Amino acid sequence: MSVAAEQDAPQPIPEDQPVIINSPFREPQVHWKVEKAKPPYKAEGRRRASYFYRVPEHSGRGRRDRNQAELFESQAGEEVELEIVNAIRGRVKDWRAGIHSGGVAYDGASPVTRELLELWRGDQRMQRLFFAQIEAAETIIFLVEAKDAYRKGVPEIPRDEPGLEAKAAGIRAFIRYACKMATGSGKTTVMGMLAAWSILNRVASPRDDRFSDTVLIVCPNVTIRERLQELDPALGDISLYRTRQLVPPHRMEELRRGEVMIANWHRLAKKETNTVNGDSAKVVKTGEPVEVVKNAGKANESVETKYFESDPAWFKRIRRELGSGKGRSPHWLIFNDEAHHAYRRGDAASEESLDEDKDLARKNAREATIWVEALDRINKLAGGGRRRGINLCVDLSATPFYIQGSGNEVGKPFPWIVSDFSLLDAIESGLVKIPQLPARDVSGAEEAAYFNIWRWVQAKAKEDGLGTNITPEIVMNYASAPINLLAQEWYQRFSEWEQQSKQQQKHPVPPVFIVVCRDTAVAKEVHGWMANGNDSYGVAPSWFRNAPGQEVTVRIDSKVMEDIEDGGSKDETKRLRFILDTVGKPTWPGGRIPEDWSELVRKHNDKVASDDNDGSLKWIDERIPPGRDVRCIVSVAMLAEGWDANTVTHIVGLRPFGSQLLCEQVVGRALRRKSYALNEETQMFAEETAKVFGVPFELIPFKVKPAGPQPPQPDPNHIFSVPEKVDYEITFPIVSGYHQTGQFDVHLDWSKVSKVTIDPMKVPQTVELTPLTSPDGSLAVFGPGERPVLSLKDWRARFRDQQVAFRLAREVCARWQADNGAEAVPVQQLFPKVAFASKRFLDEKLDLKGDSLPRDLLLVGEYMQAAISSLLEAIKKGSRTGEREVAVIPTGAAGRGSTLNVDFHTTKPIYPVNLCHLNAMVADTEKWEQSAAFLLDSHPGVRRWVKNDRLGFTVPYRHRGVVSRYVPDFIVVTDKDLNVIIEIKGRVNDDADAKAKAAERWVEAVNHTGGHGTWHYILVDDPGKVGLAINGLTSQKWDLEQQSANLPLFNDDQLSNELNGTLLQHFGDMPNMVEIGRILFERARHEHRDFFQLEHIESAAKAASCEGIQGLSVVSALTDYDRPLLRMKLFPVSAPTSTADLADLFKMMAAWKQGRVTESEWRNWANSIEIRWELREGLVQ
Repeated sequence: MSVAAEQDAPQPIPEDQPVIINSPFREPQVHWKVEKAKPPYKAEGRRRASYFYRVPEHSGRGRRDRNQAELFESQAGEEVELEIVNAIRGRVKDWRAGIHSGGVAYDGASPVTRELLELWRGDQRMQRLFFAQIEAAETIIFLVEAKDAYRKGVPEIPRDEPGLEAKAAGIRAFIRYACKMATGSGKTTVMGMLAAWSILNRVASPRDDRFSDTVLIVCPNVTIRERLQELDPALGDISLYRTRQLVPPHRMEELRRGEVMIANWHRLAKKETNTVNGDSAKVVKTGEPVEVVKNAGKANESVETKYFESDPAWFKRIRRELGSGKGRSPHWLIFNDEAHHAYRRGDAASEESLDEDKDLARKNAREATIWVEALDRINKLAGGGRRRGINLCVDLSATPFYIQGSGNEVGKPFPWIVSDFSLLDAIESGLVKIPQLPARDVSGAEEAAYFNIWRWVQAKAKEDGLGTNITPEIVMNYASAPINLLAQEWYQRFSEWEQQSKQQQKHPVPPVFIVVCRDTAVAKEVHGWMANGNDSYGVAPSWFRNAPGQEVTVRIDSKVMEDIEDGGSKDETKRLRFILDTVGKPTWPGGRIPEDWSELVRKHNDKVASDDNDGSLKWIDERIPPGRDVRCIVSVAMLAEGWDANTVTHIVGLRPFGSQLLCEQVVGRALRRKSYALNEETQMFAEETAKVFGVPFELIPFKVKPAGPQPPQPDPNHIFSVPEKVDYEITFPIVSGYHQTGQFDVHLDWSKVSKVTIDPMKVPQTVELTPLTSPDGSLAVFGPGERPVLSLKDWRARFRDQQVAFRLAREVCARWQADNGAEAVPVQQLFPKVAFASKRFLDEKLDLKGDSLPRDLLLVGEYMQAAISSLLEAIKKGSRTGEREVAVIPTGAAGRGSTLNVDFHTTKPIYPVNLCHLNAMVADTEKWEQSAAFLLDSHPGVRRWVKNDRLGFTVPYRHRGVVSRYVPDFIVVTDKDLNVIIEIKGRVNDDADAKAKAAERWVEAVNHTGGHGTWHYILVDDPGKVGLAINGLTSQKWDLEQQSANLPLFNDDQLSNELNGTLLQHFGDMPNMVEIGRILFERARHEHRDFFQLEHIESAAKAASCEGIQGLSVVSALTDYDRPLLRMKLFPVSAPTSTADLADLFKMMAAWKQGRVTESEWRNWANSIEIRWELREGLVQ
């Protein structure tokens, strides 16, 4: 059900209005209403509880279509009300006010409950509780104690029902209520409130089975488990019950009669019987046998029987390990902290998120299975087998949605959510920092580039011809710019904090900068750049550089994070855990130095004092928390939930984000406030902000399944080597690299140095942030709150052009020697020449757009790599010894490729072939490859050929600093026994040029090496030119007239007749228009092609004394009527298999005519598009 539109008339507000508009101690009275393309306005009343979802375009139609949908779907979503929450919220409000009981609040509540509620809601408390905390506790209490008059009309709350197999085994559903509370809103305190409520009521009324004095809190990791120890009543006055005034002093003795147990889910797993007593070496075949699959999915997969403790034995053990036995109630109160980890596995297909991390999904599934199965065993056994063992289970989470690996729809909310204090509510109440996201930048694009960095990197890599496989090097080439931009702002915050600490005479604790990466490889590259420095990606922020004894930037990989969560015992795991636990803390919590840390420090300092220390190890003072001075954390995981550092101020996301859930979890690491000082006049907190790049709050939590059955997949086609065609076998060398011996002279050919453009429109250097985003992802460009503009003014001031030239020369020399061998040219000979060229490069070869400066070269890895590549290509060497570059080819079979063993299946269309070892060719294009195959089969000078598809034939090359493997299109053997590599490229860009140069290098080196035949490389821009292109390498030549006759598009007069008829029908009284069509047709006939580009339309129109737009009218007439003569398609030249949108053509043309784009912009765009004429089906037999 959609949430009803609000009746409040929009009241535009001035920009200096604060984002925080509600007291943290009272129910929200107003909220910001944010709608796309409209000014935010302040709406009366509280925001209704809801969530958003949308159906991705092409959902379920295959991975490629889902890729497009997930990357480029619109931001709009449909709002769906959390009906149960809104119904209960109203009833709780009535219950609090005593609407049905003559003004008596909390009608039906026990005396103990009333006493607690009055204590919690008191205005004179030393530490007032947030309304979010009180409401969550009130809601649970209401559902247990309120009289029926107040509960009337509340929808039935679904139970967490087990599956049929579990029910057959005696597993029963238990009551679960979920409280959705934003990160930083105080979930731990709510657990303390409800634990005290349950225990004290049970002690006061031992026969009242609504209450329990045995409480178990289950959490996801050791970090949370240790922090939750403050919920143990045995701690007395230092427990949370007294430090937060949750229990009156006279009730503490009664509270200690109850029992609060705390366990991370790992401790609830069943143990193998041979390890229960700590003796893992002894095989004990007792307990329950379980078949376990080893090496699943691999060739050596096997099934092994293991023995695990029985359910009663498990329950007895955890009762002994976790508790003291004080609790006497036969059924327990359970708290699931970070409850989105605790769910029953569903049976939905795992296809909700293209960027789904398979390892993460498996980890989540294992965690949830152990967690929920443990609760099921408690429910079965704690009550003695006859009664329920779980009285009530309360879930607490900022994101109580199904997660990856759950077997449910990712992002779908748990159906038993009963209260909701959302992130937007928490922001407006000042409970958390205000996340500021990129809203606009200097490029003027509809979406700011750094709003979704991953999507921006994908688009830029595709534009630059780097393909769709986003390597760590590609990520760094582009991501260095947003990291540097945000790091500059971090330094300003750091300087402010440092000054404040000096005034307070305290040791400065720095703000923390977090980079969340896609995988370990990206994290390693980012950490190496930031912590160690690597100018090939541009200059890294110096503030994050590590030094001996000063680790300010740390890296946390996913495996390390798992070990930390599990309480791993390795020294490095312990060290990193202590670092994370003390980030932002100037002293050890409680003034106590952990024994494990003292032991680690002792071991380290012993090494420092040893003779083996080369000076790289520095002495550690154990009194200083190891995380105190940490400034930057590079992480694959999003860091452990429960991590309570409140000094995180900046986050960069370098990974795909498939759900709002993941976005909110990552940003949640930065939301904890640093100060809770209250403005006595407004009774509100001061605004604190966290600046976030690359974590897009535009993705909607719930993606519904596509309706109806899935379309049938086509049967795969089989491509294989035909034994009877072995005479057409083609072999080729496998080149792993190149080698020269001896030393060389070098010089720079300045004519080969290409220009590099620095364009802030491409890589924005100025970004405006906004503090408000609507639930559906719309960003408020105008409205309340600070909207800082980040720029590079201060960053630029740190560098001079001379430093830029030096760093560029250093990287060029390092790269050249890495590619050619350090012994080829000594650095003292190479560097002076390159240094001179680098200075000249900055003066002559930089195309500076806008307000760009030469020093901006250091900002962006893409610019730096382009400059390095430009100079590298100009370095020429002349041999002193006469030796030449040779190819490095492995010996034996590893160095030889062949068409002999090709065997694969494909769902793509195939094309029949003749002079080829294979049975058919996979057609990856509409007609280009088919046309080339036809010409190769027809050429009298071709002996054999093959399309280079899964042969393993690649050419190593480097483009923009990224080492890649180039896969040419075809290999041909001619009647002169020459091997020819053919590449067909519609438009030559810098990537195609880099590939061509690499192929020419490959050919030269292989020919110099000898033993592999003679090789040539040919690049053509049109498949129709293939026959002519190889004529120079064959004895028998291709006949141009024969090619024309063999092209089916032009071998029948019917086409010409219908063309004339159509033109006369539409333009009979406009001879110039008829002439345009004839000119276009004759061009296609005589140049032997069945396609042309938009520039040719203008050319034909001009020749007929018309304008270009009239030429488009002619094309439209030929393609758009009841029985079209030809069909027209638009294709980006750089990706000839991807159809462009015809509407884009007319939008762009209209913008050009109206003066909204320049003549050059129109022509550049138009010439990147190709129109193909395709013969109407059935026209020629």
